[in-house]
Amino acid sequence: MTERISQFLNQDIAYIVISGVRKGVQSEYSKVTAKPFSAKDGVKFQLEYTKGKQVVHQNIEKDVLAENIAQLFETFTQCVIYGAENDFHLNCFNGKIKAKTMAPSKKVKLASHNKQKEYILNEGEEIDFLIYLGVMTKDKKIVRAKYNKFRQINKYLELLKSSVDSLPTDRPLKIVDFGCGKAYLTFALYYYIVKILGREAYITGLDLKEDVIDYCNKVAKELNYDTLEFQKGDIKNYSRTQDVDMVIMLHACDNATDEGIVQSIKFNAKIIIAVPCCQHEFFQQIKNDSLKPMLSHGIIKERLSALVTDSLRAQILKAVGFEVSVMEFIETEHTPKNIAIKAVRKGGFNQAAYEEYKAFRDNFNLNPYIERRFIQENILR
Repeated sequence: MTERISQFLNQDIAYIVISGVRKGVQSEYSKVTAKPFSAKDGVKFQLEYTKGKQVVHQNIEKDVLAENIAQLFETFTQCVIYGAENDFHLNCFNGKIKAKTMAPSKKVKLASHNKQKEYILNEGEEIDFLIYLGVMTKDKKIVRAKYNKFRQINKYLELLKSSVDSLPTDRPLKIVDFGCGKAYLTFALYYYIVKILGREAYITGLDLKEDVIDYCNKVAKELNYDTLEFQKGDIKNYSRTQDVDMVIMLHACDNATDEGIVQSIKFNAKIIIAVPCCQHEFFQQIKNDSLKPMLSHGIIKERLSALVTDSLRAQILKAVGFEVSVMEFIETEHTPKNIAIKAVRKGGFNQAAYEEYKAFRDNFNLNPYIERRFIQENILR
């Protein structure tokens, strides 16, 4: 059916209306419409689901439009496609489509969905690491399949931009990226601090995979990123000869985030940026009689446990003298692991914040790993 529908979409589209709920089918929506808009990475379609006086929107790529309409035909019987060359009135019964062709009745007006966003890194600029890593072509165009990665890199740099002013200016910076993986963001960090800001910085990426480390060192060498290096290892066993100014850990699993925070404080890090992942610690521990309607459902309990985990991390960092902000790292449509914790060292121990931490912890009957490690390392006494 998808291939059949695609035939009617092989033209510029002005508007699409899908309606006529099938008999015996319960649908919360009375109709669905689709209209094109111009995005930076090409033409997309906005689907609008109508439910009484309410509407819900979803943006999709043009190449999955036919598939979406085919799925909607499980609920609806009619689809009218208004195109530049022809209008098509489609009816679907028993899995078969009957089509009626009409003269075009609407003009195609391709509106821009949003004003073009100015990023720290922009299409049209020659950005060496993006070209080398296949995010940008040699003629300075963003590869369509890598556009989400391009946006993630810029979101990451925006997060860093507001932090760099807190770092020392009288000497080279020392930054550690724990769990760097393929290091798209580590290369972006180097490019931003060294190439754009003109700062001296020694940046180390840590990962446990030897082949990844070898590849990243090869890329750094070929790009002449002289003060960027990659080492095999984890942050707990990372040896250093001086304090570290900033520690970054993206998608460190479960208590690896807590361990990274502990080590960052031992390194005297001025800034800690963490995007936690796979948070299992509190799922078995969390208890609160007043929240039984939530905690009796596994998926809700899992999500609540993750939110409580990050809330406690943020609060205990406040208690030991950091200014903490929690924000969206990247839109949830791209990854559910989208909460970033940014902590900037501002002062000493904050008793009031610690009391709030303990009250919140006790409300859920928890024994957090991060607190136990803080006590072991004399960060909390």
